[in-house]
Amino acid sequence: MKLRTALSVDVVVASLTASAVALAAGFTELLQTERMTVLNVDRTSGRFQCAEHRAWMAVGTDSLSGVQQGDIVKIDKASGARGRLVVVRTAYEELSSVER
Repeated sequence: MKLRTALSVDVVVASLTASAVALAAGFTELLQTERMTVLNVDRTSGRFQCAEHRAWMAVGTDSLSGVQQGDIVKIDKASGARGRLVVVRTAYEELSSVER
């Protein structure tokens, strides 16, 4: 009976550990998919090229006014059908950061 209880406790602990690791990985993956690095900007068509997705992404043309190559951005889809581009960090901030 003690062996069965010990094994049950081990299984529960292993399950909780695996769940915590999966949750942390999911959060990191979410951040990585939400944040994008701008490679190019086409202001006339309302698109920017994303380094991570290797694709052109359509957004509202008004949200591209201050966006530059190298900026870290995310798309706020709640603001409209095409979404609004939000600059998370400028290229200058990213390059001058002491974070490693």
